[in-house]
Amino acid sequence: MDQDQRRVGADAAGHMGSGRRPRLHTFSSLKNIDFRLLWAGSIFDNLALWLQFITLSWLVWSLTESASLSGAAAGLRGLPTLVIGPWAGVLADRVDRRKLVIALQIFLAVVAVFFASLVATGSVQVWHVFAYASVSAVCFAFIMPARQSLIANTVPPENMGNAFALSAMTVTVNRLAGGLLGGLLITTVGIQWNFFVEAGAYVGTVLLLIPMKTPYQQASTARFSSVMANFKDGFRYIWQDNRIILHLIVLGLILNVVFIPIPALLPAYTSKVLTADASVGGFLLAAQGVGGITATVAIASLGFVINKGNLGLICLVLGSISVLVLAQSHWLALSIAMLIVLGISQSTFIVSTQTLIQSMVPDTLRGRITSIYMLEFGLGPIAIVLIGILMDLTTVPSALTIVASVGLALSILFLAAFKQVRGLA
Repeated sequence: MDQDQRRVGADAAGHMGSGRRPRLHTFSSLKNIDFRLLWAGSIFDNLALWLQFITLSWLVWSLTESASLSGAAAGLRGLPTLVIGPWAGVLADRVDRRKLVIALQIFLAVVAVFFASLVATGSVQVWHVFAYASVSAVCFAFIMPARQSLIANTVPPENMGNAFALSAMTVTVNRLAGGLLGGLLITTVGIQWNFFVEAGAYVGTVLLLIPMKTPYQQASTARFSSVMANFKDGFRYIWQDNRIILHLIVLGLILNVVFIPIPALLPAYTSKVLTADASVGGFLLAAQGVGGITATVAIASLGFVINKGNLGLICLVLGSISVLVLAQSHWLALSIAMLIVLGISQSTFIVSTQTLIQSMVPDTLRGRITSIYMLEFGLGPIAIVLIGILMDLTTVPSALTIVASVGLALSILFLAAFKQVRGLA
């Protein structure tokens, strides 16, 4: 990474070393009307995402009482990323990113209404749940790289760090809201209403994105080459031109194998370990959201208090420790505390690495590089299934202990070995 790229990354982060900032700048990116529309749309989109996440888990749990199947239903959304993720990035660099997201959100709304009708009439079967999760997963595989690229297309470079923190905030806020609302709807009016609300959220996203523009998007050159050439260019950039991104991808393996599966496995943990119902499960999911909100608000307001590389590595260690303690906990208060720590660690790692990557990558390659970085998100569903199977074969605490111990060992190893990452400002 050259000197200019380092400077952009430092500026985007709002580095705190100078101590000359007269006031907080938590919502500075929202001065840009186009980012404001994108950000508001992502609130609805992420509400839909988390409603679906918690609801599919509990729906399959109610039908099967299987931890592996329950986790797989929610986690399946990330699986197509392993297959079509890079191609989705190619598409995001060849077409209008905004129109692509709008079209897919409309389709998701229609599918959500249809699935809600199946649940409402009592016709839903386990295979219906997995079919719905699969369709949603494919759509999200195309939406994610386009939406991440749109963040950089709606703000100037100096606001990029703040914009990514605010965007991550919508995820964490809706982990909180989606968990609480999802659990409340399940235990009161009926699980089918979760999917009707999900459909309405998709419509809200569409209405906000229609007037949005992308003033900082560069003219695409990808369409002048073949799709295969576009595909190869993305991987060539990571392997030859900017290997540090490859290091960040390796670090993300811990996030996706140890941290990401936890929400999908909470139904089993809540039922088997805490002997509680979906409403408590919603509070646990919300606790992770509280941690995420805390982290993203702090970053948006104050910037990164230490180098983003060091910060990301430390968060992997802390997050692994929190999962290890969670595995030993039979007390609701301690479990909530550990999920808050996990939320802080996870969100801080995501914002720091995304800011680094987006500040280093040219706009004409953003869709492809983002999709490659997100490729490993497809490992989450595999990890969920494997951990779920391990839970079924042993116990919930034993399975979580094994996974957390491996994550902690790798985190410490990477902290010691990845000197280049530690130097990233």
